[in-house]
Amino acid sequence: MARKPRINEPGFYHIVNRGVNKSEIFIEKEDFHKFLELMLKIKNDYNITFHSFTILPTHYHILIETHKDNLSEAMRLLNSAYAAWYNFKSGRVGHLWKGRFDSYMLFDEEHFWNVIKYIERNALALNLVDDITKWDYQSLALRVKKTKFFEIINDSKILTKPLNEYIKWLNKPLSEIEIAEIYKEPKIVMVDGEIKVVRKKLPEFFEEFKDKKEAIKAAKANGYKYSEIARFLGISNAYVSKLAKS
Repeated sequence: MARKPRINEPGFYHIVNRGVNKSEIFIEKEDFHKFLELMLKIKNDYNITFHSFTILPTHYHILIETHKDNLSEAMRLLNSAYAAWYNFKSGRVGHLWKGRFDSYMLFDEEHFWNVIKYIERNALALNLVDDITKWDYQSLALRVKKTKFFEIINDSKILTKPLNEYIKWLNKPLSEIEIAEIYKEPKIVMVDGEIKVVRKKLPEFFEEFKDKKEAIKAAKANGYKYSEIARFLGISNAYVSKLAKS
């Protein structure tokens, strides 16, 4: 499968990376604290807003907002600096991460808050704690305990929600439909050698255009493939193509 184009433009991104072979890469308190120090460094050096995060023994989730075309550069520094420190500390050699980080651009405000909840609930979902406020290495903990790393989230949108309401909201699990949408992102296509981000979801074309043929044509013009449209409509590729050309 071809690797999707790497988007670097300013915006909101859900970032994930894991240890090689799913190994534990955050074990001792100093490991977590070193990663938090590096997060604070890239926040200040690259003008990045950290809205939410959780650092788990084998991987991390981060929801960030970039304000410049520097996502790849900032995340490369975060991952490589931690790997170099961890390998030196533990006397290990070789790759620490499974590969380059995974990034998922967000659709909209609703998607943003669903990803926030997904991230904040991760330790609870993995049974690392039985109380969502008890995992020390996530954005919620920084807000609750006001540790020295609070500056990482001092401009996060999670602070717009009163703390008690925020915790109550987090304790309500995501629905299966909401979970299924977490790793979806805007359509990313190449047009004349340039990357184009299509923020309009496929169903929205069929809500906007009552004529199915017009909706298909609009979706195709915006980068959706006939095969994707066919799966959505539950009909064959050939019939979609016929409708679009009729």
